[in-house]
Amino acid sequence: MARGAKRKGGKPGPRGQGGSASARRQQFLTRTARVFDAPEAAAEALMSQGRRQSLRFNPLAGVSRAGFEAGLAPWKAGLTPIEWCDGAWHLDLAQGETLPDHLFSSGQAFIQNASSFIPALALDPQPGERILDLCAAPGGKTSHIAALTGNAAEIWANDALPARLPKLREVLDLLHVRTQAVTGHPGQFIDRFLEGPFDRILIDAQCTGEGMIDLRRPASWRYWSLERITEYSRLQRKMLTAASKLLKPGGVLVYSTCTLAPEENELPVHTLLSRAPDMTLEPVDIAAPGLVPARTRWENEAFDPRLAHARRVMPSRFLEAFFVARFRKAG
Repeated sequence: MARGAKRKGGKPGPRGQGGSASARRQQFLTRTARVFDAPEAAAEALMSQGRRQSLRFNPLAGVSRAGFEAGLAPWKAGLTPIEWCDGAWHLDLAQGETLPDHLFSSGQAFIQNASSFIPALALDPQPGERILDLCAAPGGKTSHIAALTGNAAEIWANDALPARLPKLREVLDLLHVRTQAVTGHPGQFIDRFLEGPFDRILIDAQCTGEGMIDLRRPASWRYWSLERITEYSRLQRKMLTAASKLLKPGGVLVYSTCTLAPEENELPVHTLLSRAPDMTLEPVDIAAPGLVPARTRWENEAFDPRLAHARRVMPSRFLEAFFVARFRKAG
């Protein structure tokens, strides 16, 4: 079965790989149990389950929804409609069963983890708006924004990593997405390169990707370290500050990650709230299962109580661990 492009996560770096693999695994597990407020055995079970992918219909490909669903009829038993995301299905196909390749090669369908649907839904983009996707590669969330607006928004897709831009352009072309521009500016300095204001901004930030860790597979956590968490946290705080300067009064900014670390989730949000009095948090009103309030405290640090409006996604069979916060700039 053809698949969507891989989700972003932290890329391997030269630092933060010290210590034995078993020691780092235990350190990750101990922290994860504290994040979940659960025993280590329960946390290990949550982070040791295989996850199924999900399918999103792309209305920009020129095929009607009814026609698309008719083409899926032979595989209906392996498709579960996602009630909280219109035009999407969980995939639970039998072993060796695949969907027709033309659905993907024509751009009619795109495969993502279902948690990745939440940021664009929380952004709630509207036709005619000027929208920035700051960390856009590989393009799944950008294409979702375009689909939700019927390709009638002015979309700016940016990603700071040059190696990711060709794949971003390929995915956007495949899914028939119209963009105003595709750029490669550093996200932490985006206010120096682009002119605002934007009606809506999505920051699906580069992160350590802890939500994709499967403790049964050592390769999935071999680059994990506290040092990398610290480095990404610093970058994420800078990106949020820079992007908020480009947001128009009354505009919406959604910040999301596919990681667990409060240093990469709650802390950047708390930092922006403390530095930008015109920014506040709104509830993430998505009826997806497993959404729980974000933390308002971690270790010895108390966060802004408004973080209770942000949401963590508890990992499950179809959902990777995720974090989503929705900001509104005062009008």
